[in-house]
Amino acid sequence: MSTQFGKEELVHLHLLLFQVKRAFEAVGIRNEFFDRYESMNILPVQIFRQKEEHKEAILNLCMGIMKAIGKEKEVEGLCKRFRKAAQIKNF
Repeated sequence: MSTQFGKEELVHLHLLLFQVKRAFEAVGIRNEFFDRYESMNILPVQIFRQKEEHKEAILNLCMGIMKAIGKEKEVEGLCKRFRKAAQIKNF
């Protein structure tokens, strides 16, 4: 069993997390991870974008959602681990 996601799965995950972000924003919850995601100018429907761009978008959305539900301490530790595991330089 592979632990790697294909591009189709990443785009699907990106879309689901994007919808969660929109739900938080609808009730006035924003944070620096959501802002960082917005500055990337990437949407889940942009399937032509690189797989790595979708990974970075997903990480920003995950971190933003975790922070929105009060898991700030966990966010700090995960940022370090995800940065290394996903090999994303700007995270």
